[in-house]
Amino acid sequence: MNWGYRIVVAFGLGVAFILFLVWKTMQVDIEMVESNYYEKEMAFNGKQQATANAKALTNQITVEQQGQQILVKIDSTTAAAITNAEVHFYNPASEKSDKKIAINASNNGLYYFPVASFTKGKYIAKISFTSAGKNYYAEEVIFIP
Repeated sequence: MNWGYRIVVAFGLGVAFILFLVWKTMQVDIEMVESNYYEKEMAFNGKQQATANAKALTNQITVEQQGQQILVKIDSTTAAAITNAEVHFYNPASEKSDKKIAINASNNGLYYFPVASFTKGKYIAKISFTSAGKNYYAEEVIFIP
């Protein structure tokens, strides 16, 4: 076998190896963190203003675990006029564990959610609501042991 055949065989093996790598990477399932990231990017400016509104509240929005319940606290004067409100418990590890829960106006601004309905792990509580014509948005991290 002369050098010409060896070069052709080496080139053929290289192409076969590259084709194998392409085939193997096509078999990997890539799960995106957000399925509709483009629409969420378009609404980013409104989210920034809503976050600024939430930070300007006298009593900050908090999320904490108390025994077998998760407590979300919203300023009581703001919570009394809430419309169109939702708490999205976002689990970065699994989209199947996410929970979106609608909340209503409350005189005391306290909202309780049972820990038993959550799987263990890290959650980001994304709280969004409208009160007195202003949008509010806050995020708090919580760990479910």
